[in-house]
Amino acid sequence: MLNSIKLFFKNLIPIQPLYVELDSGGKHKPAIILLHGIAATSKTWDSLIKEIDLKKYRVISIDLLGFGKSPKPINCGYTIEDHIKYIRKTIKKLKVDKPYKIVGHSMGSIIAARYCRMYFKEIDKIYLLSLPLYFKEDELHTKISRKHTDLFLKIYDFISHKKKFTISSSQNLRKFLRIDDGIEVNDETWDSFRLSLRNTIIKQNTYDDINNLDTPIEIIYGALDQFMVQENIAKLAIFSNVNVTKLNFVDHSISSRFAKKVAEIIA
Repeated sequence: MLNSIKLFFKNLIPIQPLYVELDSGGKHKPAIILLHGIAATSKTWDSLIKEIDLKKYRVISIDLLGFGKSPKPINCGYTIEDHIKYIRKTIKKLKVDKPYKIVGHSMGSIIAARYCRMYFKEIDKIYLLSLPLYFKEDELHTKISRKHTDLFLKIYDFISHKKKFTISSSQNLRKFLRIDDGIEVNDETWDSFRLSLRNTIIKQNTYDDINNLDTPIEIIYGALDQFMVQENIAKLAIFSNVNVTKLNFVDHSISSRFAKKVAEIIA
């Protein structure tokens, strides 16, 4: 009964367009839509945007649902379906010419894969950066990948239940390392962070999404990525439409070196 009431009120909330940090313009140019990761903002893409030829492409950078300057609805589960509904509303409002490219980073790559599965006729190519791929199916795992996946999922479950610990740890770490990547977990973004973590990242089915796509997919990641099970990514190389690029001396974030390689692959 309680869940039915929550669903009723959730459905009353109108879906609003997300905040667009950048639309470089040119309605009929090939469009590239950028989707950042969890707790981040469009600042994720600063290095990449510098490398893309804006005379050639229409680049659109969006703050995802619950983050940055985008809406943060309180009666929202922040499931992958919720994220996609708001992205869809935004793309329609912008009247993006088809076909277009989608670039996702981290959680944004999980969302991008599902979005492209749903709207595959509109997509030219998909770029999944630093994809945190965690399998549900035991038959896809090696002993090592099962162990690594379980460890990540336990950590994510733990931090999604520890508000004060997670907020203070995130802020202190960024201050100590002088990181300015747009990622911020605070009181305002806590619900969108914890629910996106539980309902989009932990409950993902990205392998199945990719398995059901014929669209060309570029997967690009760093050898030093702190959130990746590399054995899982290797499983994707069996698909004929998937190309996997591993970058040495690169971690999870979109550094200048990472951005240059991505721009090179896009071009």
